[in-house]
Amino acid sequence: MKLTSFITSRLERKLALLLSLVILLALFFLAWLAISTVKATRQQSVAEIQWQLVNQSVDRLRKFIDDKIENFRIVVADPNVNAIGYEQQTFILEGHLASDDSLVELSFIQPSDGFETARVVRGFDKPIHRVLGRDEPAVASALRGQNYFGPVFFTNNEPRIILASPVINQQSQIIGVLRGEANLKTIIPLIAQANLGQTGYLYVVDSGGRVIAASSQVPSGLSVGTDIKFNPFVSQVLASGLVPGLNDTAVYYSEIAKQEVFVVGRSIPKFNWGVIVEWTTKEAMSVVDEIIIRLLIGTVVLLIFLIVISFWLARRFTKPLRQLTAASVQVGAGQFDVSLPTAGHDEVGELAKSFSQMTAGLKELERLKDEFVFIAAHELRTPVTAIRGYAEMLADSAGSVPAEAREFVSRLQQSGERLAVLVNDLLEVARSQAGRLKVQTSPLDLVVIIQSTLAELKPLADEKQHNISFVPPVSLPQVLADKDKLQEVLVNLIGNAIKYTPAGGQIEIGARQEGNRVVTWIKDSGIGIAPEDQTKLFQRFFRVESEETRNIQGTGLGLFIVRQIIEHMQGRIWVQSVKGKGSTFYFSLPIA
Repeated sequence: MKLTSFITSRLERKLALLLSLVILLALFFLAWLAISTVKATRQQSVAEIQWQLVNQSVDRLRKFIDDKIENFRIVVADPNVNAIGYEQQTFILEGHLASDDSLVELSFIQPSDGFETARVVRGFDKPIHRVLGRDEPAVASALRGQNYFGPVFFTNNEPRIILASPVINQQSQIIGVLRGEANLKTIIPLIAQANLGQTGYLYVVDSGGRVIAASSQVPSGLSVGTDIKFNPFVSQVLASGLVPGLNDTAVYYSEIAKQEVFVVGRSIPKFNWGVIVEWTTKEAMSVVDEIIIRLLIGTVVLLIFLIVISFWLARRFTKPLRQLTAASVQVGAGQFDVSLPTAGHDEVGELAKSFSQMTAGLKELERLKDEFVFIAAHELRTPVTAIRGYAEMLADSAGSVPAEAREFVSRLQQSGERLAVLVNDLLEVARSQAGRLKVQTSPLDLVVIIQSTLAELKPLADEKQHNISFVPPVSLPQVLADKDKLQEVLVNLIGNAIKYTPAGGQIEIGARQEGNRVVTWIKDSGIGIAPEDQTKLFQRFFRVESEETRNIQGTGLGLFIVRQIIEHMQGRIWVQSVKGKGSTFYFSLPIA
């Protein structure tokens, strides 16, 4: 069933469309709210994951450096020692170098002039001792009693730093400086696993914006030693210390990943390093895309379901109104025997109750009117019969009636005839409306009845010089009808064809079998009937008002009576006509 056939009225369509629009707007708002919430929640979750990874990496790096500096601290236990001998210095240096793979070289420096009294270099047996001087940054910081952590520099594309720490005796006197060089490639394992999904990565930069370490799945364009100080986000992290705000993430186009990424960054102020985490938005939000697709599919399915429900509700809500409309059409057509289902207790229900009361009153009024017409027509038959009888008596005694009175007698006869026809028609209509129209059907030869009717109407047709043609079919089954009523139908229809066809016209009568019925037609070349009049043609007291029908007498009841008789004989009657080109009346009767 099509939706257009299910929704039959404009009110239903308007109500259904209104409900659908409200549902659509509500679902659109809810979908937008859900999608926005899911996106915001996922972005917050991404930010939390990134910050957790950054903070863990910062803690690991800070502990790594703090432990290394702490290992540089040497406090002489003997309170009387003001210096450490060369052999003891060498022993200490070799022990440190063996225990820490990140150390490249170590040296003891005497505080007085900055000379290396002992030096060990990984891979060299007898390294040259140098004079660094007291103003060398590492030496100067240690002589002030402070641990030194120098800036990153690169040797053979490897990041390195200088460390230094004062050697103190029990009197808190600085009796030497322990200075060393460490290779930072040993911090790479600390962050190698700092990855997110398939495309998220972490990298560490020094104060100059060079990469000193990176996680395992960093893009190919990024490696240790790569200078990315041009990256505005890196510069901002090194300058501000925390970008963006805590528990938040930023989105920008990364030249490293060559696409948009979520990014967070944090600096390590003590070393002036920056730790950056980037994760492509495509992967980070992929779960959101999947949720959105499922949400949209569910929304569309729900929308279709709710629209169907809205159309069903619209039809249900408007059902009483449609019933009232159909009932009002029946009442307008003069059919007051209408019934409405039990109505609700709302305003439409009250309207239905009022309508039922109105139709009940109209039905009773119609019954009283039909009863009155029946009684009046029945009572009028006696005086009309008397008038006709006296008129005929006067006409028979025309010889004793003055010449001037003969014309009045003739008019009296004509008027009596018309009055008799009107009374008979009214009585027939009243009988039909009151259910008193009696039809006794039996098998009849339609051809014989048509021929009998034509013989009866021949004088009327000859008077207007009509050419009436009827060719009996070779074989035509008998019909089931009432003989007198059927002849009354034929007299009325053929008589109308004669009356409404100008002189010298053509009238054709025919019959044929169609299935289990016999169809009879009366076709004329008369004045025709307008389309707007054809729908009212079989109503009571309806007559076509036109210039051509002004002088043609009639009661407007003939075709109504014909329809009543045909329908009582289980038949059907209809008309086809073109204004100015004639009309064809059809009626069908069941085969006996």
